[in-house]
Amino acid sequence: MPALAAASSVPVLDTGYRLVRRRPVSAVGLAFVGLTGLSVSLAMWLHSPMFILAKGAVVSALVGAAFATSALIGKPLTRTLALHLSTDRSEDRRLLAERWRHPGAIRVFCTLSAAWGVWLLLTAGQQLTLALTLRPGVVMALDPAVHAAALAIGTVASVLYVRRHQRAHPELAILPIRAA
Repeated sequence: MPALAAASSVPVLDTGYRLVRRRPVSAVGLAFVGLTGLSVSLAMWLHSPMFILAKGAVVSALVGAAFATSALIGKPLTRTLALHLSTDRSEDRRLLAERWRHPGAIRVFCTLSAAWGVWLLLTAGQQLTLALTLRPGVVMALDPAVHAAALAIGTVASVLYVRRHQRAHPELAILPIRAA
């Protein structure tokens, strides 16, 4: 179990590196460190690797629930992420935010948030099934690849959906347009 605990402690190492380098530590990074500490502590205390193995499922479920909830309340996380990841310049971000306040854009982002919420909740179920049915070493070997494949499928489906919607409403410019 110590090897399993060490393998799951990468977020702690990243946070430590950021602190040593005097770089900002994100709230998400701190949440991962807390969750890692909790899962490793419970695993060691109760002598069960299940807490470490189930951590990925818990994270996927929490993020999936956040995406789904954001869609239900009309404040889609996909829009927030797109704004923060699209540009570093605050003026460009402000212009995008203004353009993406359009009801059609909000509908697209809400649909994406709802779909990602469901997809991540399904992924959490799959991760928990792996943790409950396979040996710890097999779970640690398979989970990253299965999770990466699920994220790739979700990303491709999202881009295809947005591309189809953008053809009907090019003024929203949700996806960057390739130069001719």
